[in-house]
Amino acid sequence: MKPSKMRLFARNAAVATLMFALATEPCWAWGRDGHRITALVAESYLTPSTKAAIAELLHGQRISDIASWADDIRSSQPETGPWHYIDIPRSEPKFDRNRDCPVNAKDPKSPWRDCVTDRILYFEGRLGDESLPADQRAEALKFLVHFLGDIHQPLHAIGDDRGGNGIRVSFLGSTQCGNYRCNLHGVWDESILEHRGLSDEKYRDLLLKEIKENNWEQMSGGSPVAWAEVSHHYAVNAYAPNGALIDHAYLEEETKVVDAELALGGLRLARVLNRILGSPDQADPTRPAANAPSANPAPETTTAPKQ
Repeated sequence: MKPSKMRLFARNAAVATLMFALATEPCWAWGRDGHRITALVAESYLTPSTKAAIAELLHGQRISDIASWADDIRSSQPETGPWHYIDIPRSEPKFDRNRDCPVNAKDPKSPWRDCVTDRILYFEGRLGDESLPADQRAEALKFLVHFLGDIHQPLHAIGDDRGGNGIRVSFLGSTQCGNYRCNLHGVWDESILEHRGLSDEKYRDLLLKEIKENNWEQMSGGSPVAWAEVSHHYAVNAYAPNGALIDHAYLEEETKVVDAELALGGLRLARVLNRILGSPDQADPTRPAANAPSANPAPETTTAPKQ
């Protein structure tokens, strides 16, 4: 082989290797299981009228059937990519919209920016706008279901190292996590959930039990910014250096956070959907009683780290 062809071959091989690595390295928030579990929890708290409205918009499908749709369309609609996360720097305790939520490059005059906090509110508005065609409201519902899951994945609320994607780790002694090299973001997306060894339905049942035991219904309210800031706090606490070993002690502690965030994501999704799609004469089961004590947005309970 001539030197020029050898160089071309080597360059193409390097490009192919890089593309394979990018294709197999997860960069979404929660894997498919995490999004489905969040939606399954939410379904347990939807009122009958909300369920009926969802079935009409989704032509008989449930929200757990479409929970990963927004990830499935990212390759064909790359402009939606930034909508899934928020880049709060690790060194900052609070969200700053001008710093952490970019202006839409294609429409800089738009009031809606390109980060998950803005897009949750945007799609809430579109879902509730009954003047829009049904297919547009259905699309808004699909995005909303997914983004309520995204904002509760802590590594999607921190900007450093591409949300932990750039942090290579060893998970319980292995540097290989499925078909990709272990990184911190991927461990939170999938590995911690997979280590549970539960089906989606059994995981949902476990979370419903934890919700009742810890009175988490009291924390079903709040705003996207408040949820993002709590997720960011958890991400800072859970951050690990490049090359770190994710051991059983780390796993035991952070599994508590994963459980709390999946459960609260489902509760808050149900409350948002009941508010927008439900009938006012049906009581929202996510609302605490009028005399219930107020609660901080972070789950300060025995099953999640205190802040």
